[in-house]
Amino acid sequence: MKAALVINDRARALSELGAPRAMLEQALHEAGFPIVAIPAGATLDEQWAVVDASEAEVVFVAGGDGTLRDGAERLLGTDRILAPLPGGTMNRVCARLGLAGDPVLAARGYRPGPTVALDVATANGQVFLYQSVVGAPTRLMRFRERQRGGGRRGWLPLVRAVLRALFRPTARGLAVRLGPGRRARGHAAVITTPAPSSKAGLALALARPHGPRARLRQAWRWFRGRLAEDPDIAAREGEHLAVHGIAPWLRLSLDGETRICSSPIRFRLHRGALRVLAPQEAG
Repeated sequence: MKAALVINDRARALSELGAPRAMLEQALHEAGFPIVAIPAGATLDEQWAVVDASEAEVVFVAGGDGTLRDGAERLLGTDRILAPLPGGTMNRVCARLGLAGDPVLAARGYRPGPTVALDVATANGQVFLYQSVVGAPTRLMRFRERQRGGGRRGWLPLVRAVLRALFRPTARGLAVRLGPGRRARGHAAVITTPAPSSKAGLALALARPHGPRARLRQAWRWFRGRLAEDPDIAAREGEHLAVHGIAPWLRLSLDGETRICSSPIRFRLHRGALRVLAPQEAG
């Protein structure tokens, strides 16, 4: 299986490697993949241009969840296969697939062979693989994107922004239909795709915290992937969901990348839409 490697060497875990492209290409070569040559230092768009002009069957994409989301969006509807490699901070997509957290070890765990059909979701037509967040928390996520690469100094403004957000009253500007005649309002909605091989639908959790302590508790549970257990959450599951806002535009994140969308934001689950190379060895 001829392969290409697209790498975001600015992602946290990859930036800590001395020569990430050379190390990953060597690991993939040893795993049995002939690799398409891509110049070192090429931008992501330049790397994808090489992929598009090549005969690569498999595209290894190394980076954070946002980089993998971009790769999935480019490969949907093509004959090419996505092979994710971890490289960011959270790496939730790779963790779901059972990949090692170290990108080089994860590369060594692949072999030319079978693929799996992965569910993906869209928000107003835009793809995401793991999770979308709508509402107030996305301001902090956008702030963190701007501070990325600033080291400890970059974290201090974020901490101040978090503290302001905890104690500032937040309007419940989002609305979700929970069932016939049932609607709920909140300040943030989290939509998560089902785990691989799961028959469940999209899981929506609408945050309705009462005061700073509840916000802090929900933030901690969201970080641990257990937000749905919070008592101030309204939940719903389905293959088609919608989040309405008071304002005509809503800020949302797609696998950690923030953007603006018109309201309502309609979420849809696409079963088995993406071909993904199955890891043969986890770590």
